[in-house]
Amino acid sequence: MILIRPATPADLPGLVQVMVQAFNLKMVVLFGRNSARTGRILQQIYAGPLNRGYDGIIVAEQDGRIVGGLVVEPMPWMQIDVERLETAIKTELGLYRQFWNHLGYSVFGHSPAPGDAYLSEICVVKDMRGHGIAQRMVGYAEEWARAHGKTDLTLLVAARNRIARHAYEKRGLGIARTEFRVLAGLLYGNYRWHYMTKSLEARVALPDEARGDTLPGRFEIG
Repeated sequence: MILIRPATPADLPGLVQVMVQAFNLKMVVLFGRNSARTGRILQQIYAGPLNRGYDGIIVAEQDGRIVGGLVVEPMPWMQIDVERLETAIKTELGLYRQFWNHLGYSVFGHSPAPGDAYLSEICVVKDMRGHGIAQRMVGYAEEWARAHGKTDLTLLVAARNRIARHAYEKRGLGIARTEFRVLAGLLYGNYRWHYMTKSLEARVALPDEARGDTLPGRFEIG
């Protein structure tokens, strides 16, 4: 049984492990090849909002194991979160790696429009892919967005990642525009990116929409 639910602070180590595995190349560019160091920095990114009860960080859990995750942005960051992350980066990374960290993050710099629920870091562990987990997490995020008064669901996906794109299309997201990003291609091997959106102002029933895929709390995948 797989549960889709809001993350808690206790889930953070497991969520970070999934992110490191799923986004290995991205993490190497941002933080280097030391996975323990990468994990410590990632925990600083999400610890503040989670500890204050932010429920827009979503996980998929199977028998106590975190097997997937998703983040709804913008997260409610405070100045202390920024300061702690800056300290962690300066402590963990040398000047050379700090430069690549800044450059790597600049590729994906995005400020969600007012009313947007922007989905990032959608990830599933390798041995659980192909079970519709990402699609279900996006469905949960949509209900979260509606419950929080958001008007649009948005995300960015590499154009060549057809499996992920099709999963998002099944949740009703469509390609709003395609962007050619030279730096992203040089750093991550993906030059073309699709910006996908879905309006939440009117609910449209999807043919394969799962029963019980609603808030609050969690839903189960049998």
